[in-house]
Amino acid sequence: MQKAAVQNRTAIALTVNGERRSMHARSLRELLAELELEGDFFAIAVNRHVVTRARWNEASLNDGDSVEIVTPRQGG
Repeated sequence: MQKAAVQNRTAIALTVNGERRSMHARSLRELLAELELEGDFFAIAVNRHVVTRARWNEASLNDGDSVEIVTPRQGG
């Protein structure tokens, strides 16, 4: 979906990585785009349930959902 079309939607309240945010996205893929996160190298959970990458386009987000986006880190 085009970014302009997403921005024209009514915003919903999501908690993203512990921060309450007003977002227009309705799928995880749209959320990643709205947050300007590129690539597929993330683990994502919605309301404490991990969502597989194959379902990022179809997994719907609803007002009040909690989303955790984790990126791998290297180091020691």
